[in-house]
Amino acid sequence: MPDTYADVWRIVKLHCPAAPTFLVREWVNDAWKTLTRMRPTANFLRTSAAITIQAARTVTATYTINSPTVTSVGEFVAGDVGRQFRVSTFPWYTIIAFTDANTVTLDRNYGEDSGSSTASIYDGVFVVPVDFGQFDIIADPYNQRRLAFWISQDQINLLDPTRQSGDTGPRLLATAAPSQVPATLGRMTYEYWPRPTAARSYPYYYFKQAQNLAETFAFSGALAEAGNVLQTGALAQAANWPGTGDKPNPYFNAGLAARLKKEFEDGVQLVSLRDDDMQGSDYLRVNWDRWPLADLAYNDESLRSTDATIADLY
Repeated sequence: MPDTYADVWRIVKLHCPAAPTFLVREWVNDAWKTLTRMRPTANFLRTSAAITIQAARTVTATYTINSPTVTSVGEFVAGDVGRQFRVSTFPWYTIIAFTDANTVTLDRNYGEDSGSSTASIYDGVFVVPVDFGQFDIIADPYNQRRLAFWISQDQINLLDPTRQSGDTGPRLLATAAPSQVPATLGRMTYEYWPRPTAARSYPYYYFKQAQNLAETFAFSGALAEAGNVLQTGALAQAANWPGTGDKPNPYFNAGLAARLKKEFEDGVQLVSLRDDDMQGSDYLRVNWDRWPLADLAYNDESLRSTDATIADLY
C-alpha cells in the first residue's frame, strides 16, 4: 500500500513528540507545497477540465447612471451571475448578484447615460478553478487548433479597445483582473477574445496548485517515494523548532536541520527526475503542427492548416 499523508505526519510526530499535532501536520503540508513550487509542472499536478461557454442572449433592461442596479421585466436568471452585461458595444460589466428575475447587480456603477433598451448578456471571461496553477494547453476542436492563453489585455486593447469583435467562439484567452463575483472572489480570470456568442466547450489541461493534503491522500506514481521526501522536509522544520518556554524540543538541532534540508532538496530533485521519466510520452508524440495556434492577425496560413472557413478567420 502506498504511503498516505496520515502515515507521513504520524512518523514525523514519533520523531518529534514534543510538537503539537497541528504543527506537525503543517510541517508536512509545507514540505508538500515546497515540493510542488520547485516542480510546478509535475505530471502528478496535471489534470484536465473543460471551458464551457453559454450562448449569448439579449434582454430588455433598464439602467441608471451611477447605480449598479439593473432591472428588467422577469428576464434575468440566477445563472447570469458571473456573466457579462453590456448595452450597445461598450463598456461591459460583470453581474455579481441576482436578486430576482427583475433585478441584478453589476460589479460597479453604470457609467453611461440612463435608459431602457436591449442589452447583451454573455460569457466574456473564464474564471479558473479553485486549484488552478497554470494552463498547459487549451484545444479548439471546432477549428482544430490551440487557443493562446499568454496574451495580455493590453494587446487586446490595441487591437479591439471597445471589444467590437464577436464570433461563435474565442481565438484566445487574455489575462484579466481577478474575479469580483462573491462565489469566486479573487480568482484569476481570462477574457475571451473575440467575444463569444455561441455555446462552446473547449477541453484543456492545467497544472494544479498544491492544496493542503487530505488525511487519506495516497502517494503514487512519481510520488511513490514522496512520503519519505516529505517526511525529511518536515523533520528539517522540526529540527529548527526550539519548542516552548515550558516544553523545549529535544529534537531541536540546527546542524541536523541543515542536513535534513539538503536531503529534502535532493529528494525533490529525484522525484522530479522520476516524473520526467514518466511524463506523458503520448503528449510528446502528438503532431501539434496539426493543431496550430489561433493568432492575433488572422491569415490564410491558419486557414490552410485547419478545417476553418474564411468566415471563421475573418
